[in-house]
Amino acid sequence: MKDPDAEEKRTAEDPDKPRMTKEKYKFYLLRASVIVIAATAILIIYFCIARIDGLSAAFRELGRILSPIFIAFVLAFLMNPIMKAFEKLMLPGFLKLSAKRAGRKVEKKAARLKRLGKEPEEDYESVIVARLERDTRHGVRVFSSIVTLLIVIAVVVIFLVIIIPQIVESINSLIANLNTQVAGVVDWVDGITGHSFHDFLQTAKDDKNIENTLNIILTYVRDWLSIGEGDNMVNTIASLGYTIGRLILVWIIGIIASIYVLAEKEKLKSHTKKLIYGIFKTKHANVILDVGRKAKEIFYGFIVGKIIDSLIIGLICYLCLLLFRFPYPVLCAFTIGITNIIPVFGPYIGAIPTVLLVFMNNPVQGIYMLIFVIVLQQIDGNIIGPAILGNSTGLSPFWVVFAIIIGGGLFGVPGMIIGVPVVALLYYIGSLIANALIRRKGLPTDGTHYVHVKSVDPETKEIIEKTRDEIDDSTGVKKIFKRGGFSRIVEWVAENRERRKQDRG
Repeated sequence: MKDPDAEEKRTAEDPDKPRMTKEKYKFYLLRASVIVIAATAILIIYFCIARIDGLSAAFRELGRILSPIFIAFVLAFLMNPIMKAFEKLMLPGFLKLSAKRAGRKVEKKAARLKRLGKEPEEDYESVIVARLERDTRHGVRVFSSIVTLLIVIAVVVIFLVIIIPQIVESINSLIANLNTQVAGVVDWVDGITGHSFHDFLQTAKDDKNIENTLNIILTYVRDWLSIGEGDNMVNTIASLGYTIGRLILVWIIGIIASIYVLAEKEKLKSHTKKLIYGIFKTKHANVILDVGRKAKEIFYGFIVGKIIDSLIIGLICYLCLLLFRFPYPVLCAFTIGITNIIPVFGPYIGAIPTVLLVFMNNPVQGIYMLIFVIVLQQIDGNIIGPAILGNSTGLSPFWVVFAIIIGGGLFGVPGMIIGVPVVALLYYIGSLIANALIRRKGLPTDGTHYVHVKSVDPETKEIIEKTRDEIDDSTGVKKIFKRGGFSRIVEWVAENRERRKQDRG
């Protein structure tokens, strides 16, 4: 408790000395906290840069250890819709059986207590019914998860059993007839050039030159893959075998763990939500959950939709190649279908090898194949893709290309696929933050108000837009035409340069 006499004495001794108010105390405390946090962040960034190699190795090792868990969550995420469909189909029947079983148990317990001369508990019936219902739901969930996993594995195995032999047969046929196909392409080029380069092309068609070229390509591929000869090749094969064996083991663990993830997904969700509401304020926790729901919507809509779209494109491509009697229909359709999963650039990546394969077998068919792939991708981009995917990401074409380039540069092909939904989620979060900041200032959140904004009135918060003349003249194009056309572009540029110099001065 403060002494009033001491306070009056202090004020009388130094009446001009300012007192530390609560607001000033908070201000200085906030400033000190910001300084400490900034200094800590600088030290952490310096440490990360200085130890970048060690940190990269640590993250790689951590990713290797957690890869089965990551695979389990990804598989559970993708299998969840199928599992829910099976669960919805089987659960009503099993709940009816559970209710009948609970009734029999209640009757048996009541009879047993009556024989013993005991009074039953008040809520023993509801306890038995609730326990049996919980056990039934859990059993149906586990059974649905196992059935879903078996169906997915069966579909993948059947697909591989049908596709792989035909792909191997196509590759063997390509290798066996490679010299003949190259010679046919050379003769076709010789014919369309009017035999102007006949001697040179005949030299290129020689089997020895073709074999030398193939050996050069094979050596380059072997060096790129770091496959040596002799002992080095044995070591490489042993290392490859170890990697494949470990990858199979990781996938087996991930597949088994995915069943547990699906079976316990409600518990995982409840614990996660409880932790979020415990750590953050209620308002912020609601925003985090909203972002999580949006992430689920984006990833489901894009990834599952892209897989379905690629399967449809691969099937259409295979049927059309069979109908028009193109060579290697299975290999070409498989390549186009797989690469179609990659947004924007995938169709072109798949078109290059397929067109080359057909072109080497028959140059004219190769040209037709190029036209067919272009038409197919236009149908996919304008009809099939929008019908399946819709506007699942909400990104403009610029941000889609940006996501593919950044994702591919950081994580390769998986990054090109995952990059689009990740950037879409970041874009959504950025929009939420921007709208919240804008609303604090009393400004409209609709982006159309800011396309031609000139300024904002600080008093009334009214947005002042550019006039039509200012919009048309913003690039100076209208001024150029008014001055007599493009003949005076140089004069206009010089005037603008001189004006900028005067503004700097």
